[in-house]
Amino acid sequence: MHLHYFQHNHFEDLGFIGDWAKNNNFTTSVTRFDLNPELPSIEDFDWLVIMGGAMGVSDAEKYTWIPEEIEFIKAAIHSGKIVIGVCLGSQMIASALGARIYKNSKPEMGFWPIKFSHQAQQDNVFRHFPENLEVMHFHFDTFTLPEGAILMAGSTVTPVQAFRYGKNVFALQFHSELTESNLPVFIKGLETEIIPGPLVQNPHEMLQKIKSCSINNEIFSKVLEEILQLS
Repeated sequence: MHLHYFQHNHFEDLGFIGDWAKNNNFTTSVTRFDLNPELPSIEDFDWLVIMGGAMGVSDAEKYTWIPEEIEFIKAAIHSGKIVIGVCLGSQMIASALGARIYKNSKPEMGFWPIKFSHQAQQDNVFRHFPENLEVMHFHFDTFTLPEGAILMAGSTVTPVQAFRYGKNVFALQFHSELTESNLPVFIKGLETEIIPGPLVQNPHEMLQKIKSCSINNEIFSKVLEEILQLS
């Protein structure tokens, strides 16, 4: 199996997904949009993973590769590839499926709870998430649920925190890929983006929750194993 991933910042790599892929004998390759936005051939991979980024879907004037990336994601979805999106990646998947991306009422930054839906508990992939889980957030934007998608999780200010589309597409607004080793790098990379708010923790508060990364990684491993069975 070959996994290709899209990386938008130097500090937002595969994280735990990379560790899991290596342990499951995947080969991997990457498009670094922050360095050289060269896209692969659709035939070259089995899984496409789209990571987070400090930019937004609406920032195409500054980041001219965004429309092309979204069109590529759309093609990968319709070709039946496994497609997984994290944070910005989930927003790009939503956009590729025709959803509206918009500024959230409040930013979510730090470890805050989300609630998984009844549909999630019945889903072969998302059933591994407990009904309530504290996860790492870092986003200003949110999106509507794409037509035909199944809502899997939400939070107090973000109605769509996770969704599934068909058999092959999985979108997570939150960061289950962060590990105890790369969380400090992630926080440092985004520290200048932190603004005050009721759902915003400072870097020290975020790092106090670092043990939550291992809990989330353990759950995410089971989720990825279920997705692997679909490949």
